[in-house]
Amino acid sequence: MTTTATATATASEDASTPADGIAASETTLPIQERFVSLQGEGALVGVPSSFVRVAGCNLRCTWCDSPATSWAASGARTSVEELVRFCAAGPRHVVITGGEPLLFRGVAVLTQRLAAAGHHITIETAGTVWLDDVRCDLMSISPKLSHSTPWRRAPRLAHRHEQRRLALKSLRRLITSYTWQLKFVVQCGASDDLARDVAEIETLLTQLAVAQRDRESVLLMPECTEPAALTDRYRALTRVCVERGYRVGERLHIALFGHTPGT
Repeated sequence: MTTTATATATASEDASTPADGIAASETTLPIQERFVSLQGEGALVGVPSSFVRVAGCNLRCTWCDSPATSWAASGARTSVEELVRFCAAGPRHVVITGGEPLLFRGVAVLTQRLAAAGHHITIETAGTVWLDDVRCDLMSISPKLSHSTPWRRAPRLAHRHEQRRLALKSLRRLITSYTWQLKFVVQCGASDDLARDVAEIETLLTQLAVAQRDRESVLLMPECTEPAALTDRYRALTRVCVERGYRVGERLHIALFGHTPGT
């Protein structure tokens, strides 16, 4: 059943960074790409889905795998009506991703239209902001760990990213208002890096009061965009997932298509 939630966002959590020069409103969104493929991540991996990717993000992850939505945001102003028609021609499942979709009021309007049409809706978010009146069947939240901060790549932006990457108030609202999953991008090339990431995850789960029984909704995804390296990365995550009750988060789209837009 699609869930709707309403609350009031705080100003500090609601600063948006839309694509330069692309207007957004309740009836239009800056869209970087839209396509039909298989869901590549999370609990619904392998499910045929329509993807709608907005351009604009309030974070700057150093390893961002969709820089055309953040570091160099670009896209086309697209009406909600056109997006509804696009999704109507595709699978029942729709994934709204970014960038950060919850920055845009038009996303709430889009989800309402899609829910009315009988779609299953997944929202992909970093969990740093709240948006009123969003209809959603699965809130797929990917909190950013400290290794995401671009200290070397862009020191000035790094300070802003570090301040914004975890917003406990927004995270708590999201996991108490929707069916959720938490997806963490982790470093697993070296055991010390993985141990640091897991320690951060454990601290956050404690802060969010995630129950032991809900750990099966916590997924660890390897920071990896090379198909040939995925198996070794999954293997590196096996022990910690067994010990702590997490799930290994697949990256099916990488395995099938490589690091390729529109997949």
